[in-house]
Parts: sequence; structure tokens; C-alpha cells
Amino acid sequence: MVATCHGAAMRLAGISLRDQMERRASEPIAFDKLIRDAVALLKGEKEVPGLDPDELRDHLLQGFSHILVDECQDIDADQYELVSAIAGRSLEEGDGRLAILAVGDDDQNIYAFRGANVDFIQRFQTDYNCRTIHLVENYRSSGHIIDAANTLISKNRDRMKAGHPIRIDRCRRAEAPGGP
Repeated sequence: MVATCHGAAMRLAGISLRDQMERRASEPIAFDKLIRDAVALLKGEKEVPGLDPDELRDHLLQGFSHILVDECQDIDADQYELVSAIAGRSLEEGDGRLAILAVGDDDQNIYAFRGANVDFIQRFQTDYNCRTIHLVENYRSSGHIIDAANTLISKNRDRMKAGHPIRIDRCRRAEAPGGP
């Protein structure tokens, strides 16, 4: 399954966008509430008749074994909680946890206006005791652009790649700094 956080929450909660639009024709859909409802289901905080919380979680995540979170720098608090609930980070037993990989670039965190924050990437490192791999080779930009970008982003507070400057990729190192 490939989905946005909101799409995954709707699928987990058994909600379709069409149903939401028909029921709420006169009011906007509360997408953030959809995420919180899905988290409550996964954590066993919302009761479903006939299923205990562990059975419900197993049913909802049947077939899932891995999670890839792309653009991790753009998630907010509710989305981070959804990812954590799907991964089973708070579960005591390792059997209920899913393998997780997050890809994000703190230098590209541009959605602070809606609550996205580099803190979530940093928190991810701590919460999941993960190994960090810095992808610093740029295959698109010329040397001049990369140098200018490094100068600009070096001023970012709490920059995670402070000791890992962006560089031109190996295949283009011999090119002139301004490009071909």
C-alpha cells in the first residue's frame, strides 16, 4: 500500500472520502481528526465491539511488515503519532512491531506553518534507536549552486548534517564549477 498519512488513516479507520463528503456536505472534512481516530484504534483507545485491542491491531495491520516514511521532515505531531502507532513503537513485545525506514532532509523542512518540524526527525532517531545515513551527493546542481546552498544552510539552527556538507556527485566532480 502506498498512501499519504491521511489516506492511511482513512483506510485503517475504514472511512472513505466519498462517505465523508456525502455526510458532511455543508462542513469541511476534519482530516486531522481522521489521523487521531486511526491512532486511537491502533493503540486500543477506541473500542470496536467484538474485538479486543490486540486483535483489532492485528486485523488492521494484517499483511504489513515494513513501513517507509518518505519526506519525514514534513510530518507534524499527529502524523508522527500515526507512524509510531503503525510501527508499534510503544508495544512491549517485539512481535507486534513493524520494521521502519524514514527518509527525510532537515534542510528541506518547509512546512513549519502547519506544524512540521525537524524535531520529529531528531525524535525518530531517539525513539527508534536508528542508524543514520547522510545522503550528501547532489546529482542535479552545479558546483557553484551547491557552494551557495552550503553557505546558506550552514546558518540553519539545529542542522543535522552540520558536519556533512553537500557535494557534487562523483560522476561530475571533474566538471567546471558552473556546470557544462
